[in-house]
Amino acid sequence: MATEPDDIAQLVQGIEGMRRLPVQGVQMVQSGERLFFVSTNGRYAFLGPAIDLWHGERLTSLAEADRLMGRIDRARLKLDVRDLGALDLAEGAEEVWVFLDPHCPQCANLLDQLQALSPSQRASYRVRLIPVAVLGKPSLATVVRLNCLAETDPAAALEALLSHVFETLPPATGTCGQGVLQRALVTAQLLGITQVPFLIAPDGRLHGGVPVDLLAWFTGDAR
Repeated sequence: MATEPDDIAQLVQGIEGMRRLPVQGVQMVQSGERLFFVSTNGRYAFLGPAIDLWHGERLTSLAEADRLMGRIDRARLKLDVRDLGALDLAEGAEEVWVFLDPHCPQCANLLDQLQALSPSQRASYRVRLIPVAVLGKPSLATVVRLNCLAETDPAAALEALLSHVFETLPPATGTCGQGVLQRALVTAQLLGITQVPFLIAPDGRLHGGVPVDLLAWFTGDAR
């Protein structure tokens, strides 16, 4: 097994491809049939097997990494998005999770597209909108107030989010809504979410930003 610096140099010379993993500071590299991992500054190399714990599968190739990076196994996560302040749009059996910042223009665009779908188009889906605050203090304040309102009147909180009208939200008192905000932010970080909106399909497919064809993405027909 190649473990010495000179051996690493030989591996690097034979690089056939690399992928930036959804974790800070690490890239996966394939050299022939060998896989190894390199820090983004190129200083450190790590050899040995790697296992994607979210899927319970060993990474054996760049193609396998690509397949697994594009989705998550939601059943293995055992995540209850109610704990993250999710507000539900529609009541279908197929859950779509959407992480969004209330002050994000792209998120507002996505919400408008969701509401533009006909009742029959979204009848199969339950869109679970999870507010996260990534755009500074205004977002933090709005998400806390949304979370606080949702504890007593989730319909009113959902209406405020969908209408993009936050000035009339009741003020949050004490620590109301802050615990939910922190759980949502930590979860977003653990999932490697770096942009909003961020969508997770019923089958675990991931998408950052607004899909070009929203309904096609829901059904898995988007290309």
